Amino acid sequence: MNPTTIDNERAHWDAALDAREAVLAADLRAAAAEVPGGRDEAESDSVRAPAGDRVDIADERLQNGLRYAEAERDMAELRDIAAARERLANGEFGCCIDCGSVIARARLQALPAAARCVVCQERHEKDHPVQVRLPPDL
Repeated sequence: MNPTTIDNERAHWDAALDAREAVLAADLRAAAAEVPGGRDEAESDSVRAPAGDRVDIADERLQNGLRYAEAERDMAELRDIAAARERLANGEFGCCIDCGSVIARARLQALPAAARCVVCQERHEKDHPVQVRLPPDL
């Protein structure tokens, strides 16, 4: 590839990473705005609430737990984007971090921060299953 093509490719992937990062940042800001006053407020509401309202409080806690899990996922993807930016800067972007093969362009279009080819990603997911962590107060 000539230098102009390389620069154009780098600019394309940098813009794709910027776009995804902006979406994730907006999602995290929206999630933070939805979080209620905190654990102490929910616990005190639960103690003085009638039985029917306790179901609503439990549902709210469940929804907060889901928002927490979504925020954890978004933050992990932001870390993946930061790692992709490092690979982009050092010329390793688009190469699988496990086997070194070229990651399919279609995969990068769908997930610009992809660090592994499909085969290696499937193996990684099998060897490292995702566990959803919820905050301890739920």
